[in-house]
Amino acid sequence: MKKATLILAALALGLHFQAAAQQPDAVYRLLRHEWTLNPDGTSDYRYRHEVQILRNRALTAYADKGETFVVYNPDIEEVTVNEVYTIQLDGSRVDMPQNAFIHQLPAECADCARFNHLRELAMVHTGMEIGCLVVVDYTVHRRHNFLHETLPLLVDSPVETLEIKVNAPADMEVRQALLGEEYLPAGVAKSDLMRRSITLRNLPQAPREPYMPEHIVPKLRLFNAPIGFSPAITAENFRGAEDAMGQVMLGDDRAKVIAARDFVLRNIHLNDIHPRHLGYTRAIPAEVWRSRCGTATDKAVLLAAILRHEGYTAHVIGDHMDRVAVLIDTLEYSLDIRRSTPPQLIGEARDILYTATVDHEDTARLDTLEGGFFRLKINDVHTPLPDVATLPLQRTTPLATSACDLRHTQTYILPKKVKMTTPDLQRTLNHTGLGSVEVSIRQNGRKLLVTRIVKTEKSTIAPADYPRFRQLMAAWQHLGDLIFRAQ
Repeated sequence: MKKATLILAALALGLHFQAAAQQPDAVYRLLRHEWTLNPDGTSDYRYRHEVQILRNRALTAYADKGETFVVYNPDIEEVTVNEVYTIQLDGSRVDMPQNAFIHQLPAECADCARFNHLRELAMVHTGMEIGCLVVVDYTVHRRHNFLHETLPLLVDSPVETLEIKVNAPADMEVRQALLGEEYLPAGVAKSDLMRRSITLRNLPQAPREPYMPEHIVPKLRLFNAPIGFSPAITAENFRGAEDAMGQVMLGDDRAKVIAARDFVLRNIHLNDIHPRHLGYTRAIPAEVWRSRCGTATDKAVLLAAILRHEGYTAHVIGDHMDRVAVLIDTLEYSLDIRRSTPPQLIGEARDILYTATVDHEDTARLDTLEGGFFRLKINDVHTPLPDVATLPLQRTTPLATSACDLRHTQTYILPKKVKMTTPDLQRTLNHTGLGSVEVSIRQNGRKLLVTRIVKTEKSTIAPADYPRFRQLMAAWQHLGDLIFRAQ
């Protein structure tokens, strides 16, 4: 009876958390973006949101509801606050006092002297309570009229009315492109977005699940001029990096390209600043190398320059010019300069197999238990595959992963006279169309041999296949602890 009660309580608790996860923390009654491109070479961006707070999480878990942050460059940008106030439940209006406006150095600029002149306007909202309406309206005047924006159509809360508008001279071309068209919400068509004045209504909040495909949140690109990057590099202005590259770019072409990307990843600090705040200019590779810091675009330009210097065909790509395309064995791949992920094939809808064979030998570190028993924790394996510890039991969106063929063998050298308390383990799991896992654990004298083999066949897992894929990841990654006893 107690067991049945516990099961019912667990089910009720699970349903409670599921309902809480589906309930939005806030709702945007209005979200507006408006750009005005002026004939004199300047531009104005006006932003407005009217957001109603529904749950306390909107104030504690997401700082942009209790505070609003606006990064700007005083050399080329000027921020004007049009109005900021809170409408409380009783209808009273609380205007933000002057001491709630704080101009500070953006955190992403603190570690790079080249960006210490940038500022961030922090607006700390007042009169906050559950059910209140927060109104923010400001304008940024820029001394350039480049438009190169990628705007997500779904945000972290539902939006009742989304307005997007571009005002430009009749002779100025403004182009639009849609990313993630297949994920557009019901009732929104691509034709709705190919105008200079757009109004969308009743948009759901963006999905929030780990390992989602890149464009599962549809985005609208707006641009009035292509921004090209053709980096060049010479030994005279880049000798330090040239010498370093000779030490890390070893192996076949794929290994060399990955080594160059990882070198930039580790050695150049990322200052995650949008190119608009720098007038869409970028530092030359030599400057980025000397300062050891840069924007995502700076790092991409540096990586492309390194690869070109080493004889590869490479150029900068991406929504924010923050990725590098490189040619490897007649195929073009995309490199991410923000994280160490496998190169992604460009222009072909087929999975590229990631293969690796790893062999390790370590001295076993046993924890002493009572009664002459010992415990060994099997080391986790780090691969491009998702960590099962971060995967929920179910999901509603596709999962982005890698097609893999991995073999990982680890030999532990055990102390004398200890023996595993369980028989040798041999386990297999096969899910047709998804992949397979083989795990073997056996003791041979003072050696414990742990072999794990995993093969996955897809780089995108549909929600219907997700539970089976999660089983594969659990079988491959987490073997638990092994118990030994003294002989």
